[in-house]
Amino acid sequence: MRVQVQGDLKILVSLEEGQEWSVSDRVKDGDTQDRERRVKEWIRLGIHRVFQASYNLAPSPWGTLTGVRPTKLVHSLFDGGSSWHQIRKTLLEIYALSPEKADLLVDVAKRQRAFFHPGPNDPIGIYVGIPFCPTRCSYCSFAAYPLNSHGHLLKGFLSALKLEIEAVGDLLGELGLEVESIYLGGGTPTTITGTDLNKLLSLIRRKLFTSETTEYTVEAGRPETLSLETLGILKSAGVQRISINPQTMHDETLESVGRRHTVEDVHRAFTWARQVGIPIINMDIILGLPGEGLEHVEHTLREVGRLGPDNLTVHSLSLKRASRLKKSSDGVHIAHSQGEAMVNLARDSALSWGMTPYYLYRQRHILGGLENIGYARPDYASIYNVQMMEERQTIIALGGGGMTKLVFPDRSLIRKANPKCPATYSQHIKDRLVEKMDQIRRHILE
Repeated sequence: MRVQVQGDLKILVSLEEGQEWSVSDRVKDGDTQDRERRVKEWIRLGIHRVFQASYNLAPSPWGTLTGVRPTKLVHSLFDGGSSWHQIRKTLLEIYALSPEKADLLVDVAKRQRAFFHPGPNDPIGIYVGIPFCPTRCSYCSFAAYPLNSHGHLLKGFLSALKLEIEAVGDLLGELGLEVESIYLGGGTPTTITGTDLNKLLSLIRRKLFTSETTEYTVEAGRPETLSLETLGILKSAGVQRISINPQTMHDETLESVGRRHTVEDVHRAFTWARQVGIPIINMDIILGLPGEGLEHVEHTLREVGRLGPDNLTVHSLSLKRASRLKKSSDGVHIAHSQGEAMVNLARDSALSWGMTPYYLYRQRHILGGLENIGYARPDYASIYNVQMMEERQTIIALGGGGMTKLVFPDRSLIRKANPKCPATYSQHIKDRLVEKMDQIRRHILE
C-alpha cells in the first residue's frame, strides 16, 4: 500500500493490485493543526475505501470510526459551529457511516445537549464502586469479586469506603461543590445486605448529597440479591433508580454464563421493586450470548416488554480480554447480518415501548462491530450515564475500581483510578486519599 500527500491539495491511496482512491483540494484551508487532522481523516477514509473495493468487503455501518465514544465527535463538531445537517453530511462523507448510524449519532447527541452545563465542575457527579458479586459472569471484565471466594474482604472494604466517603464529603463542603448525580456500581452493590447496606446508603446520603442532587442510582443487576427487605432499604434511602439486569430471559443461557439466577428471579425482583415504589427501573440485555440466536433475543424482548421497564440498555456482546469467555475460547461467532438484526430488533422494541436512544458507546471485539445503546422513556434518561460517557463533567469516583475524571473547561481531563482489588483498596486508600484530595482541590481552585 502507498499513501501520498501531495502538497496541500491531493491525497492518494493505492494498492499494488491497482486499486486507487484520491481526493483533491480538501485540506488547503485552516490552521496547521486543523489541516493535519483533516489530512489524517482523508487518509483513513482512503485506506477504508481502497480495502473495501479491493477485497469486496460489505460496507461497515460505522465506517472509519473506531473510538469508544462516537458522540463526542458529534458534540465537538456542533460546538465548532456546524449545524446538525452539516454534521450528518460529515459523518456520511468523511467518516463513511451508514445513513442509519449517522442519524442515530445526531439523534442521541441532540438529546444529550439538554444535560450539559456551562462548566465541568458545577455541578459534579459521584461514582461509588462496590467490587463484589454473587458470582462472576463468564463475559465480565469489571471489578467483580465473588463473595464465595472474597467475602472475607467485605468488612475491611466497607471500613475503608466509609473513610473515603467521609473525606470526599468534607471536601465537597470545603470547596462548595454541588453534586448532580450519585451512582453505585460495581460489581453488584446489592450483594451487600441488611444493616451494612442501610449504613452505607445512609452515609452516602448524609455526606455526599447536596441541594442539587437529583439522581441516586444503585446497580442492582443481579436479581437474586434483591429481597423485599433490600428493596425497602433502597427506597427508604431515597434511591430513585435501579438496574435489574436479566441479560437474557433463557434459564439455560443464564446458567451457562454463570449468572446463577433464573428468569423467575427476574420477574419476582421486578415486581417487588414496583411494589415498594422504586421510581425508575432499568433493565440490561446482552445480544449475542453463547448459543443464542435471533429467536432467543425475540423472546427476551417480549418478556422484558411485558414487565415494562423505564430504561432499556442493549449491550452487544464484547469479548473482553479479562473475561473467562475470552480466555476459554477464541470467541462467539455470530454472522454480522444476524448481529445487526438483533440490534435492529432491540431498537424497534424499545421504540414501540415509547423509548428513545439517549447514550451509546462502542467497545473492542464487540458483536458485529456494532454498539451498546441506552434507551429511555421521556424524562427517564440517566443523567450519570450521559455525563460519564460524554466526559463533560467532573466525576469523583470512590470505592473499588472507581475512575475519577477531573474535567477542564477545554474538555481535557485527568484520570485517577482507585485499586480494583478490595484487599489492595482497603490497605492503601488512606495513604492515597491525601494525594487524591489534594489533586481534586487543585483542580477546582485553579
